[in-house]
Amino acid sequence: MTDTYDLEYTKDEQGVTIVSCLMDEPEMVIPSQIDGLPVIRIASEAFSDKKMKYIRLPEQLEYIDHHAFSGCRNIRHIEFPASLKVIGNYAFYNCWELKEIHLPSRMQSIGFGAFMNCEKMTELVQDKEEGHEISIGSILNDLSQQIHVVIRHLSPGREPVIAKVLFTEYSYEIVTVVSICKRAAEKPTGTGVQMRYCVGSNDIDYLKYDSMFHVLKRDDGFDAVVTAAVERLMFPYMLTGEARRRYMDYIREHALEAALKFLREDCLDKLRFITDQGVLEREQIDAVIDESISRDMTEATAFLMDYRHKNYDMAEEEFVL
Repeated sequence: MTDTYDLEYTKDEQGVTIVSCLMDEPEMVIPSQIDGLPVIRIASEAFSDKKMKYIRLPEQLEYIDHHAFSGCRNIRHIEFPASLKVIGNYAFYNCWELKEIHLPSRMQSIGFGAFMNCEKMTELVQDKEEGHEISIGSILNDLSQQIHVVIRHLSPGREPVIAKVLFTEYSYEIVTVVSICKRAAEKPTGTGVQMRYCVGSNDIDYLKYDSMFHVLKRDDGFDAVVTAAVERLMFPYMLTGEARRRYMDYIREHALEAALKFLREDCLDKLRFITDQGVLEREQIDAVIDESISRDMTEATAFLMDYRHKNYDMAEEEFVL
């Protein structure tokens, strides 16, 4: 835990605001209480440009002000408490090493550029409760790279229902804007821009997202297309029968290529899913097993050989008998 004498703070009847931190360690844990009062706010620039890799925020924290953690280029993991309501403008700007975040369900607002230039972020998780809006839209608009979005739909007394969708990357093109004088401007372009239009304040529009699969196939590479298809099938929240058929047709058509991709990336959950669909023929299974053995991937080799034995070897033995 970060000692209170390393923190500068102010107090009022609501709680404590952290104004600045005098230490700069790889790991920081901000205390939940100071002088018997809850820590409810991180002030602007309080931790900016620190070298820390990990920070745990107070359990009752409600506000993270603008630029509070901007320039923390080494931070890789941060835990947001369920109490958090507001993340200010550019709060985590230029946090280059931040790879994933998990947003609580009762967020009220996320400011402009809050996670801009978080170039290594690959996964964005959002808890969703009935009657509460989601906050991921502004973050996705700030991030042009490919990113996995997980929505955890929460209901009292039940396990979360998970939706997982892939938002592809987008780029910028230079366009000429004609007004009083000509000037150059950047215009976002690519499938990733269109896919981000599927995000509303209440949830992702899954029907709209699924309807764009033909655009994804036309404009994006195989890796993005097959990943999007598999993740929608593995987490089929609000997935219609017609959309399921389109995704499955694509996987069936590219079964071997898909299996080898996920094997090489060590995504064994996706590889298991593909094999469980029964889309791989005997020769294709053998090819994947050979690749797995060559890479010394013991776990993958074991379940692939087990699959081949149950689905092909036993059938052939019964045929011979």
